[in-house]
Amino acid sequence: MVRFRFLRFCALQLLFVSLPLLCLPCVGEAAGAKITDLIITQSAENLLVFATLRDAFTREIEEGIVNGVSTSFTFYLRLMKERNMWADQEVASLTVRQTVAYDLLKDRFSFTSQNGNQTLTRVTNNFGDIRRWMSSLDGIKLASSQDLKPGELYYVQVRAEIRSIKLVFPLNILLFFVSFWDVDTPWSTSALFRIGK
Repeated sequence: MVRFRFLRFCALQLLFVSLPLLCLPCVGEAAGAKITDLIITQSAENLLVFATLRDAFTREIEEGIVNGVSTSFTFYLRLMKERNMWADQEVASLTVRQTVAYDLLKDRFSFTSQNGNQTLTRVTNNFGDIRRWMSSLDGIKLASSQDLKPGELYYVQVRAEIRSIKLVFPLNILLFFVSFWDVDTPWSTSALFRIGK
């Protein structure tokens, strides 16, 4: 009899804890994050990509970052060659992972950007800097200009994923809500362009 009451008590506790969670809106759907301002330029040697991730910093994500939850924005870039009679061909692809972690004791944010084998690290105590750094791609080298043919038509596609870093026990239980952060943007496509000689 005591065991039955204990199981019933546990079941009711689980119900009261999980019921409000079922009523929460999914942050991933509500965020509406998207890639904008997609600009492609050509330097003397490389094809450079500039882009901005809009509406990525929801209130929940900002609060989580300030509370010490590491968060990553992963950008996927691909250079496509347009072909008339066939499916378009992927010429180059690149993954850029940008991560922020807040040190509560030192009251500062650490930003890391990994672009292939290149790593950039910055430190600031200004959250505005973090918002700008995490949400932008500034002159990312996607391909060598020598590998592209001047007469062909090309375009670039970019999308992003926002993820919280997986936490260890007991933080994964205390901060369970960070799993609702996972946001994927749709692909954003640039205008068609040709490479100059």
